[in-house]
Amino acid sequence: MELGNKSNIFGKIFSSQSDRGNYTSAKGYENYFISYIGIDNEDIYNSEIYNLNREIKKKKNICLFKGNILNPDDFDIISYLKSKVSKYNGSVFDLDIDLVRYEEINNRIKRGFDILLKEEDKNFNNDRVKFNFIIKVMSWIRIYINPLVIDYKDAPKVVFYGDIKKHELYFLLILYFAGFDILYINPNGLSEFANINLEKFKIELENNQIVNERLSFDDRVQKGEIVEKSSIKKAYTVGAQASRKISDELLNDSGFIKPWQLQNRNIKSLLLSSTVDEVNIYWNEPLKLRPGFKFDDELVTLPVFFTKIDGVYRDLDEYYSLLDKLQIKDFSYFIQYDDNTRALSKPFTREGYNLSFFIGQNGKLNKKAIIKEKSFSISSLSLRWQEIILDKVEESILSDMFIEGLTKDDIVKGLYSVLNMNERFVYLINSFDYADINPKLIIYIEKMNMFTKEIVFLLLVLSKIGFDIIIFTPAGVNCIENIINNQIVDIHRLDVINYNLKYMSNKNTNNNTNKSVGSFLEKLFGKWSD
Repeated sequence: MELGNKSNIFGKIFSSQSDRGNYTSAKGYENYFISYIGIDNEDIYNSEIYNLNREIKKKKNICLFKGNILNPDDFDIISYLKSKVSKYNGSVFDLDIDLVRYEEINNRIKRGFDILLKEEDKNFNNDRVKFNFIIKVMSWIRIYINPLVIDYKDAPKVVFYGDIKKHELYFLLILYFAGFDILYINPNGLSEFANINLEKFKIELENNQIVNERLSFDDRVQKGEIVEKSSIKKAYTVGAQASRKISDELLNDSGFIKPWQLQNRNIKSLLLSSTVDEVNIYWNEPLKLRPGFKFDDELVTLPVFFTKIDGVYRDLDEYYSLLDKLQIKDFSYFIQYDDNTRALSKPFTREGYNLSFFIGQNGKLNKKAIIKEKSFSISSLSLRWQEIILDKVEESILSDMFIEGLTKDDIVKGLYSVLNMNERFVYLINSFDYADINPKLIIYIEKMNMFTKEIVFLLLVLSKIGFDIIIFTPAGVNCIENIINNQIVDIHRLDVINYNLKYMSNKNTNNNTNKSVGSFLEKLFGKWSD
């Protein structure tokens, strides 16, 4: 699950290595250098900058430059570097020098220097200029890059906003050669990028309309916050503007997406952080009408709920009505969970350990062999869906979403739970049109029952393929929080805790699930009533 309303550019930079698909211990990361020039739409752009800033604040492996980098003035660092670089004899890699605390990345950066100095040699007038350049950039690396906390599962990143000078551009290129993701943003033009060969350095260029007004990064963050916090109507308007490039063949005469037109694309879920009332508002809406839904030629972003509601309303009729309302005929699966996992997946047996032969040391799956087995509940799905599900299993294995991590035993059991998921899930997946109403799982836990790690693994994979998941725990049991990172689940607490509360439907389920919870316009302009 990814960062909120962002363009494909921002989505690509913040995509996981499992999404990029080709990380190996031998070759390392696939990293990107993307130059995002100009502005397509002012509101969307500022909103993206706001969300980008929020993402940067949450992570420890991103360095942000909001403008030109100050010349280094730390005398101790400069003295240390000068003493080391004085031995330079045509190769930075051969120098015994520590630029960052991670040995592998330190070596990559030194190789990056050598690549840059070789490629741009003619642009250094003499050895003194080259020496001063090396000292300056090494100082920047010690000051700004060394403090980063780098996870080897994810490429570290540098974001640079505004006009850039030549040495600053070279600094970014060195880090790019070292495996960093680089995002350069300038609404006012190419700046120094106009003077280098973008194709030679494999820099991706996203060109939009150049604007003359010069706003600082912080000013755009402030404007973006206003856009983000505007009304639901505004959110839909911005979403519609962002989608105006949709090709005509995907739309009908009224401008709506034709059924089943997005199924050949990859999918990525986007967690909707919301209030309980907002769950009510969007639950029965097609995904194409939810904030954050978007697609391009390759990827569909699916805004989904992964929500847990502890406690109950003081008015139990209101609580039961909420449970009733969320059960939508043909789209939802309601479970009263009592420690019997059969409603979610086939119980694990010792034969399940045979799956270990399909799991590589690096967590990668032998997908072809799994699909060839044809003995699992998901085997009745299309090959495309089976591949998507297995991709999301891999993504879950490689993630850091589980608090205590995943052992090999956990991975085997998690894979087993997904491959042998309840057939009701298979039916819902098979009928899922990405732009339409998505499949939904509602779990009601009457007593103090806990989930196993493999069941949480299954829930995570279902969320990643587009399911709305909502868990009701009247007793407030920590059935999932002790297993998975709490940031993955949107947790709400109602008025009071109520132990051993039996679910009692207020209405006939068949009648209720056919009832619309209100038209789209009613939801926008006024709360509906039953």
